Amino acid sequence: MSKGSNPTNVTTTTSTDPSDFIKPYLTPAMDDAQSLYQSTTPNFFPNATYVNFSPETDTALQLASNRAIQGNPLLQSSQSEINKILSGDYLSPTSNPYLQSNFNQMAGDVASNVNSYFTKAGRFGSGANQEILTEKLGELANKVYGDNYATERANMVNATALAPQLGEMDYNDIAKLQAVGQEREALEMAKLQDAIARYDYEQQKPYVKLNQYLGQLGANVPTNTVTTQPVFRNTGAGLLGGAMQGYNLGSNFGMGGLGAIAGGLLGGFA
Repeated sequence: MSKGSNPTNVTTTTSTDPSDFIKPYLTPAMDDAQSLYQSTTPNFFPNATYVNFSPETDTALQLASNRAIQGNPLLQSSQSEINKILSGDYLSPTSNPYLQSNFNQMAGDVASNVNSYFTKAGRFGSGANQEILTEKLGELANKVYGDNYATERANMVNATALAPQLGEMDYNDIAKLQAVGQEREALEMAKLQDAIARYDYEQQKPYVKLNQYLGQLGANVPTNTVTTQPVFRNTGAGLLGGAMQGYNLGSNFGMGGLGAIAGGLLGGFA
């Protein structure tokens, strides 16, 4: 029985040397890489990565804050007027001096015409004269005061629809003040993000430098590019635009032009 030959394991080592024209530059390059690794670079962007409020924006926010705290005088007047209407303050002729004055003027004209007729007939001051005069003045009173009552009753019905909307508008001032606070909070958040970015940068800096150094020496390690991004705030919302919103709101009150105009004024000055 023959014996087979044992296989022989052969290990081959292959090395690749740099090209001759590269060799003179390798040692200085490695020295430079080591110098960079031991240096303090890279460094975070030295200035703030956020932008402070401009004087105009800061003034605008302060004015908006003051207005929101003080409230809208037009809204207060509107609410007071609606309350008078709902309370029936204008149902009585005595509460409307213009209505009383107009009635007195028209009553004088009626009395003059009636008395003139009976004077020409030689019956001025007669019972018939007084009866007709009383009848005509009564008809005038029913017409003037009746129409005023009907108009005020219609105003009361409309006011019942408008009153809840005016009540809700009290919160407009609160919302505006909240918006001012959110603008200032956004700036503080940008400052916080700036500080966090600087902290994180310094925490990662040794690892980034080590990887960069090893990569320069030819090690198979990932390398990173360090960039600085500014911190942006959302300034698109703004605090204006209330007038158009108020107009649209007023148009939905069902009071025609009066509601739209009132809504526009209240929205614009909210």
